[in-house]
Amino acid sequence: MGVQLLKILKIGGLIISVPIILLVLFYLWGSSGSYPQEKYNQITKYDTESIPGEDGILTVISYNIGYLSGLENAATSNNATQASKEFYEQNLQTVITAFKSLNPDFIGLQEVDIQSKRSYKVNQVAELAKNLGLPTALIGINWDKNYIPFPYFPLNAHFGRTVAAQSILSRYPITKGTRIVLEPVQSQPFYYRAFYLDRIAQIAEIDVKGQPLIIINVHLEAFDEPTRTNQTEEIKELAEEYAQKYPVLLIGDFNSSLNHQEESQTSIQLLLKSAIFQSAINPDQLKSGKFATYPSNQPKYTLDYIFYNRDRIQLIDAQVITSTETASDHLPVMMRFRLGNF
Repeated sequence: MGVQLLKILKIGGLIISVPIILLVLFYLWGSSGSYPQEKYNQITKYDTESIPGEDGILTVISYNIGYLSGLENAATSNNATQASKEFYEQNLQTVITAFKSLNPDFIGLQEVDIQSKRSYKVNQVAELAKNLGLPTALIGINWDKNYIPFPYFPLNAHFGRTVAAQSILSRYPITKGTRIVLEPVQSQPFYYRAFYLDRIAQIAEIDVKGQPLIIINVHLEAFDEPTRTNQTEEIKELAEEYAQKYPVLLIGDFNSSLNHQEESQTSIQLLLKSAIFQSAINPDQLKSGKFATYPSNQPKYTLDYIFYNRDRIQLIDAQVITSTETASDHLPVMMRFRLGNF
């Protein structure tokens, strides 16, 4: 009887332990990355024809491109379907057509895929750079996972293998690039954090016909307000330090809006109250809602901004671009400017 009971216990132990072991192995494998870490911060050059715009006037665009997933398949959705390859190709062409008419000199991208299963392994940075005549890009990898089990349902819509980034595309040479990982979220459990993306700040040092320009491209925390506030303080301090010597553009998705009622303290106010930086779209306009960037089908909130130090950069004009339609769940924001001491 004792021997038989022991056998039953062993079999039961195996039945219980094998799934646990497999789950642990999946967790360790899935949450790991396999993209070369030496390429996490890389300046890449493309063979493309570059056509400068109006002399002395420069154009910058900031765009959370949402890996060209449109609205229903965005990363914030818990339920999604796997969109077709043609869907992504159409969205890519929509963005290319919209941006070609604007002829930007610089584009800051957030949520852009480099080699991801969800977007059919298309290097979206390369496609945009080549088609828009922007021969240099600073690429900062911020999501490198072997398998992301999200959106949770259906299973065939899992992101799976994901290599995503932020990127700064430039008509002019990027002489140096820096990738800074911002404060991570601590309020979530360890298994959540293991699969979560890095929130990073990219710093591109650019030579514009002998004049230096610093572009800082960010994508701040979306869901945890204390973390987002700390990240905002960190990048504000970083940008203001560069602004002592250089013209600086601070651009990106700041995930904070003046009219977002879910925020107890809008973190974007930290930058709007800066004595050094000014928003390309002034606070009164931001409050009106006319310059909202999210969601792209019915814009209600401004989450995407361009800031500049006004003593070294002259604002000409700024606008939200609507011609990208719903290629992403965000709309891009654009600024035209001149460099110099003012």
